[in-house]
Amino acid sequence: ACYMVTHNYGISIIFLVFLVRLVLHPITKKSQINMQQMSKMGPKMEEVKRKYADNPKEMQRQMALVYREQGFSPILGCLPMLLQMPIWIALYTSVDSNVGLRHKGLFPAWIPWLNDLSAPDRLIPFSWFGGSAITIPMLGHVDAFNLLPILLCVAMFFQSKSSMSQTAPTTPEAAQQQKMMLYMMPIMMLVFFFTAPSGLNLYIMASTFAGLIEQKRIKKHLQEQEQLQ
Repeated sequence: ACYMVTHNYGISIIFLVFLVRLVLHPITKKSQINMQQMSKMGPKMEEVKRKYADNPKEMQRQMALVYREQGFSPILGCLPMLLQMPIWIALYTSVDSNVGLRHKGLFPAWIPWLNDLSAPDRLIPFSWFGGSAITIPMLGHVDAFNLLPILLCVAMFFQSKSSMSQTAPTTPEAAQQQKMMLYMMPIMMLVFFFTAPSGLNLYIMASTFAGLIEQKRIKKHLQEQEQLQ
């Protein structure tokens, strides 16, 4: 429907990002509240771990009770991303198989970037410098520098960093795991999507940046509410 108005698939994808973010906003806000609750539970969880260190089964039961008392749900933290997975799959299938999307992009054909949403963005083809395709472990054959997956990686890093800043680790081991995940997730996304169609990369990158802005605004709103109480 959006394409009928804009006649541009790239703009339609960006419009889809804002539409999905608007629909998921209540869940995203609840997820943020959930993460704040988790950070407040840190001392109580440490007390449970010390008290039942010799009884792992009872420790798990007591931790579940703390979660229930605080209204905390572990699944809420990743629910917004999980709900978008079907959209990612559908978009990947669409840009990969829809003939109508081939050679259609965000920019017109005379701009040598993002003019085919069914292919990688290929900002700088190696052929410009007399080079040819190279084989990179885990990426396969690469014949150009793709910018969108890099921007996606950067967006994912800052979104993860913002999320983790709300949940202070309770142990040195947890801090180390959190630090490792901060770098591993963006790297994994870069590997998975470096040669993916630019239409899919455009959606995920725009959604991640939009999510980061939304996250900061919700965080600020919750802080203001706490100050008023």
